[in-house]
Amino acid sequence: MKIVIIGAGSVGFELARTISRREHDVTLVERDQARLDAAGEQLDCRFVHGSGVSPATLREAGMPDCDLFAAVTDRDEINIIACQTAHALGARTKVARVRGEEYYDGNQLILDGVDLAINPDHEAVGAIREILLQTGATEVHDFAGGKVRIVGARVAKGSRVEGRTLAEINRELGERIALVTTIVRGERTLIPRGNTVVEADDLVYLAGQRRTVSRSLVYFGVGSRRLAAVMILGANAMGRELARDLLAGGVRVKIIDRDEEKCRHASELLRGALVLHGLGTDTALLESEGVAEMDGFVAVGADEESNILACLLARHHGARRTVCLVDRPDYVPLLSLVGVDATVSPRLSTSAWIARFVRRGAVVSAETLGFSGAEILQFKVGKGHPWLGKPLMELAFPDDAVVAAVLKHGRVVTPRGETVLAPRDDVVVFALPQGVGPVEGFFADGAP
Repeated sequence: MKIVIIGAGSVGFELARTISRREHDVTLVERDQARLDAAGEQLDCRFVHGSGVSPATLREAGMPDCDLFAAVTDRDEINIIACQTAHALGARTKVARVRGEEYYDGNQLILDGVDLAINPDHEAVGAIREILLQTGATEVHDFAGGKVRIVGARVAKGSRVEGRTLAEINRELGERIALVTTIVRGERTLIPRGNTVVEADDLVYLAGQRRTVSRSLVYFGVGSRRLAAVMILGANAMGRELARDLLAGGVRVKIIDRDEEKCRHASELLRGALVLHGLGTDTALLESEGVAEMDGFVAVGADEESNILACLLARHHGARRTVCLVDRPDYVPLLSLVGVDATVSPRLSTSAWIARFVRRGAVVSAETLGFSGAEILQFKVGKGHPWLGKPLMELAFPDDAVVAAVLKHGRVVTPRGETVLAPRDDVVVFALPQGVGPVEGFFADGAP
């Protein structure tokens, strides 16, 4: 599969890093030589110096035998024109990162030449909404049409599972608890085994039916309660969209912004919300407006340092959960260490969304945990595998991966050692970066 990426910023860099790890034919185009040189020191792909809207540059990059063309610069106009130029030169699938609301009619891009458009802000709002509604979660991933849910959650000190091995936990709770697919401990991402001990402050990923996963959070000390009130820092398009979604669900919403015009616009559009003109880092304002009574505090302002500080202040003054929007992907794994409950990066969301289209073999869908490089993949089992009919415990399954869930005739099955895979089963797998290739190879040999 031949992929051409326009823009070596954080989105393009992350996308190229993820895809090139699979040994795909990847070309990265960038007009800034210094940025291209920096990417060249870390990425194993082909580089072209030039403008992504130039026909000559795109021909050099590999049109017309390009299977996937992704324009992900910081400028909507460049991304749109680049896709239209690539379309004229014969590229097959064209994806553009487009932020401006004026280019959309509903959720559809109104311009020709772009097959798929992604609005990073819209994707980020969706991620924040899921985190808020799945109380206690740091992130939420759905597979198999929503039948399988994978949720990241932090283990609370004194919880029922702290200090116990997974084997002990499973013996006691059995099918009442979801499968622990992986554990992030500090800077290490682990595929757990039966003798793995769960420790306080571990970030665990639980997989299974939505109801089972929600119920299991209690065992890890993650409280569940109805989302009643949320305070949002940022009356921008993201803050307004999130507020609109929450209000539709019966949640009380307060919005804070330092820009008086944005506040006026938000108050006109959101009749059910209380819009406040002020700073999200103003301690007196937070306290007087009842931040301690908030089930969630979300910071989606344009300045990520202010977002971080506001979340820390809100948490210190009693907000139950904080969700922070950050622009730099390298901040994502760090903020949980200083007290921010969940972090969303539009850039990571964008690169992960586009990477879903770069799959081969039996892969149905996939999502990337950008901060660790780990991936969640869904496969369709073919007919020709030599291991069909054998239980999972007897298979030479890659060490750096784990089967998280199995769907048999639409029914979710929690995988055990004795579970047997059959043709047409859907299998959800959690894989560390070094395990992605071997897992794809494991499922790629069967006939459809």
